[in-house]
Amino acid sequence: MKFIIAPGKYSNHISSTKIGQAIYSGISRAMPDAEIATMPVTDSKYGMPALVEHTIGGHWAEIPFFDAFWNNKVGRYLITNIDSQDTAIIDSEQVVGVDLAKNMSRDQLFHATSYGIGEFIMDAVTSGFRNIVLCLGKTAVADGGLGAIQALGAKIYDETGELIPEGENPLIGAYRIDMEDVYELLGNRTHITVLLNFSSANKLCDTVEYLNQAQESFLEDNLVYVTEKMNQKYNLDIHPMPHSDSIKTLAGAFAMINARISRSSFEWVAKVTGMNEIIRSADILITATDKISNDSMHDDILYHLSRVAGSEKIPTFVLCNNFIDNFQDYEQLFTGIFSTQMTEYDDEITIFENYESVANQLTRTLLAFK
Repeated sequence: MKFIIAPGKYSNHISSTKIGQAIYSGISRAMPDAEIATMPVTDSKYGMPALVEHTIGGHWAEIPFFDAFWNNKVGRYLITNIDSQDTAIIDSEQVVGVDLAKNMSRDQLFHATSYGIGEFIMDAVTSGFRNIVLCLGKTAVADGGLGAIQALGAKIYDETGELIPEGENPLIGAYRIDMEDVYELLGNRTHITVLLNFSSANKLCDTVEYLNQAQESFLEDNLVYVTEKMNQKYNLDIHPMPHSDSIKTLAGAFAMINARISRSSFEWVAKVTGMNEIIRSADILITATDKISNDSMHDDILYHLSRVAGSEKIPTFVLCNNFIDNFQDYEQLFTGIFSTQMTEYDDEITIFENYESVANQLTRTLLAFK
C-alpha cells in the first residue's frame, strides 16, 4: 500500500515538515512495509522557490534590496531549469510579506512600497534570465505593484508633472506613468509568470494595523484612475476592481507588462516538478491542517491535492486539530476526517505525538478493512 503524506501550512509557527514526519512515523509503526512518500512541503522563509529547489534542484543568487519599508537587506532567489530553460523563481515574502509589517504604524503601511520586487526582477533580467516566475502571497503593502515597475524603469509622475521618487508608495500621488524603459528592458523575449497564493497561513497578523477605509478607498480610486490612463496610452485591457484588495495583490502592475497571472502556485509547481504523477500513483492520500474551515479548504496545497485525488478516486483522509465551521460543509470532501483534538495551548511535542498517534490509528483502521 502506497501512502502520500501532504500536510498543509500551519499557523503559530508549527512546522508542517515535522507534522509530516510525525504522520510518517505513525504509519510506519502500524505498517512497517508500507511505501510512503512525503510531498515536499517546506517551512522555509523562501517559500515556493525553496519547495522547487527541494524537488528538482537549483542554486541561489543573492542580492541586496530594499524591503517594503525601505530597509536595506540581502535576499535571494532560485535559479533552476524548467522545460530546458534557465528560470529565476522569486518569492515576494522577503520583500513585502506580512511579517515585515508587524508593529508598523498605519502611516508606515500607507507609504510602503513593492519596489524591492522590481529589484529582484531587474537582477534576474540583467543576469540574462528570460524566464522569470514571481510568487505573490498576501501583503500589507498597498501600492498596486507600481513600486515594482518603478524599479524596472517606469517613470511615475504626480499631477504637477514631478517625478515621484523611489522609496515612496508611488500610488499615493500617481497621475501619469511612462513605461517605455520597462518595455525596452524586458523586450519580447522575457516571460514573467506571476503565481498568486492566498493561503490562509498568510493572513495579516494581529500586530499589523490595517489601513483605514478612507486610505484604502483613496488608493483604490487612484489605481483605477491611473490604470485607465495606462489602458488608453498603451492599448491595454486592465480593470482593477474596487474593494477587491487589488491595491494589495500587486499583480495588476505585472499585467501591464504582459505577465501571465496564475491563481494557484502549488498547481504550477506540481505540474513542473511531476508531483501530479506522484499523487496519482498513491493508494491513500493523507493530508493535515490546523483547522477545518473555509479558509483552510482554500489553502493552495490542500485545494490542489484534493482536486487531483478526487479525480483519480484516491481515498483521502485529513488530520486536523479542530473544526471552526459547519462540519457538514466539508464531510463530502474527504473519505474520513480524524481529529487530533489539539488546542492552541498544547506544546509542540504533544502536538507532534498526537499526530503520530492518530496516523497510527488511521493506518490500523485501514488494515482492519483491507
